[in-house]
Amino acid sequence: MELVVLLLTFASFWKASTSLRCYQCDPEDPYKTSNLCENFDYSDKFLVECHSSTMCFKKQTYLRVDNGMNSTGIQRGCASQTLNGEQRKINGKWQYVSTIYDAYNATCFEDPSDSERVTKTIYCYCEGDKCNGAIRLTLNSFLVLILIIISLNFTS
Repeated sequence: MELVVLLLTFASFWKASTSLRCYQCDPEDPYKTSNLCENFDYSDKFLVECHSSTMCFKKQTYLRVDNGMNSTGIQRGCASQTLNGEQRKINGKWQYVSTIYDAYNATCFEDPSDSERVTKTIYCYCEGDKCNGAIRLTLNSFLVLILIIISLNFTS
């Protein structure tokens, strides 16, 4: 039984050394440099490596127009967790650094500034490869592992 728990633990952290992979697409792209979310199909062509982020995001914007029509825009990508131009003195010299800050919680929330607007924007942040492809946030592998261990302890 201990071997099974050890193997499950090892397997859940197997990819811990690689960077996070998130889906990336934009609602519009006038310069034709990225994939459009209207063509999103969960394929690998939408995946990017997130070297400066530990989370993915999904932004959904809903526009209500007076004539009863609605428009929806979706954007996916790596969550912005670094500051541009941040410098530190290292070995007596100022150097640019990329510090990753934990700026978000893994959750969805509505933009509070939208209360007086005709748009509604929902931001979702999640942890784990490909987590921003789902309609709702999914459980990460660490949480699933903890639940398995707890259930094994109660059954034995």
